[in-house]
Amino acid sequence: METIQGNERLFDVEDVFFSTADLKGVIRNANRTFLFLARHSREEMVGAPHNIIRHDDMPAGVFKLMWDDLEAGRPVCTYVLNRAGDGLDYWVFATVTAVQDGYVSVRTKPLDENAFATVREVYGRVRALEHEAAEQGSGRREVAEKGAGALLSELNALGYSSLAAFSMAALPTEAVYLINRGVHVPTRDGMEGPAAAILARARDIERDSDTLVGQMTGYRSLLDGLGSWMQEAPSIIERARRTGELVATLDSQDPESSVPSVASRVAERTGHAVEQLTGLTATVVSLYRAVQQLSFHASLMRLHTLVLGSYAAAVVDGAEEDVPAAMTELHHALTVDLKKVGAACTELAAQRDALDGAMRLVVSDLDRTRRPFDRWLRALQSEGASLHEGAQGDVRALLEEAAGLAGTGFPEMSSLATLAARCRGLDLSYDTVAMDDAGTSIANVILDLV
Repeated sequence: METIQGNERLFDVEDVFFSTADLKGVIRNANRTFLFLARHSREEMVGAPHNIIRHDDMPAGVFKLMWDDLEAGRPVCTYVLNRAGDGLDYWVFATVTAVQDGYVSVRTKPLDENAFATVREVYGRVRALEHEAAEQGSGRREVAEKGAGALLSELNALGYSSLAAFSMAALPTEAVYLINRGVHVPTRDGMEGPAAAILARARDIERDSDTLVGQMTGYRSLLDGLGSWMQEAPSIIERARRTGELVATLDSQDPESSVPSVASRVAERTGHAVEQLTGLTATVVSLYRAVQQLSFHASLMRLHTLVLGSYAAAVVDGAEEDVPAAMTELHHALTVDLKKVGAACTELAAQRDALDGAMRLVVSDLDRTRRPFDRWLRALQSEGASLHEGAQGDVRALLEEAAGLAGTGFPEMSSLATLAARCRGLDLSYDTVAMDDAGTSIANVILDLV
């Protein structure tokens, strides 16, 4: 189903379509939905360069960055305006990935309204700059390079270091919108044959990928909480550091005092806590990157599973042509996803456990500091305090500072302990062996289509 608004064609969220192309962008295959929305016949499309549907309002710089990423082996996900054969425009969220000797491009309806609106505004500004450059005599290559530079500046202003960084953020969001809108691999109950078998395996993979995509919400929530907590880390580090300095500066006037041994324990624990806290930022960043990688690859797997299953359903219905070639390329893209998701799950689990361990050590060290530090302070207050040999400072002022630190303590450890517990409770429901078996099963069935 489609609707027309002005010069723009709008399609339904269930319309998921794809094309495959060689390394130069020449179309090798496409499903019927792609051909229908493009308003070109299969004969017109297959063998034609992909820019057959390119819209003049799309910045050349976008395609320059897209090709740079693709040729470097990076997937590309962004919003693209196309022009159909009948002259109408249609926007898509395009995801392009490498397959053997070419690329698979999957297109869906743009669903993240905020990101989509922002990108349209950015494209308008970049395209205006390109028009100006062309009017001043710049050639096509120079126009594209200037547009790419302008687009990178726009992306930087939005918090993205590159088009690849934008892709990493945009795809998981669009995937969640697809899931929330109820877009799933179709069912064809009671049907038999190779395509029906592929459809069944695709539904199995989709179920697990949906679970995995959903679990990423818990990880992102943890990272949000850690981000807020880490804003207090400099203050905690300074208090812990200063506590260690004070116990190394002040001593008891009583030669039989227990102050030296207590001070040694406090200094050791605060020193260890400072070391762990200083490294905690890097550990959180590592977890963030692992979550980002898994979110992206799980979303990519979900998308490729959806388009493979939708195509298999269309084959069951007898609505597609040149099935083996297209199915093989779609399956290749999914196989790459399965491998990357398995590796990303392993990495995320390792980073999660490392963060949990680091947080628990910090909580333990600083919780075990408070009572000895209080005992050290009370002993100095009752026995009389003096400076260690070589230390400098006003004893009274230093004691007052120590009393202030003892009164403040480290109340943030309660919330950090809660975050550590949340971290331990996060799950990753992904069976690598079962998913790989499903992928192998699809490959075997595709052979029956030849």
